[in-house]
Amino acid sequence: MAHPQHPGRTPRPLAQPQLPAFCRTRRPITTTVRLSSLRQLQWLLWLVLAFQLSTVLLVLAGPVPAPLTSAAGGFTPAPYASRVSAPVPSPFKP
Repeated sequence: MAHPQHPGRTPRPLAQPQLPAFCRTRRPITTTVRLSSLRQLQWLLWLVLAFQLSTVLLVLAGPVPAPLTSAAGGFTPAPYASRVSAPVPSPFKP
């Protein structure tokens, strides 16, 4: 919507919009990338891939079953010792 012109005034010329200074300068658009930066990026990508793979494997493995408890309420080495024919130490005898 234009402002109404008064009879005794001359219209002021409108200024042309200008771009900011950083848009008017002409600099090359090249970027230098160091090899060490690429190596660090590659290392980071391998780390993320390993983390994602371990997460997928944990999800596929399913829930962990509850630990088995013995009747006495403690660890009984008898079933394991009988496999290797080793004597079972008793916690009651010195």
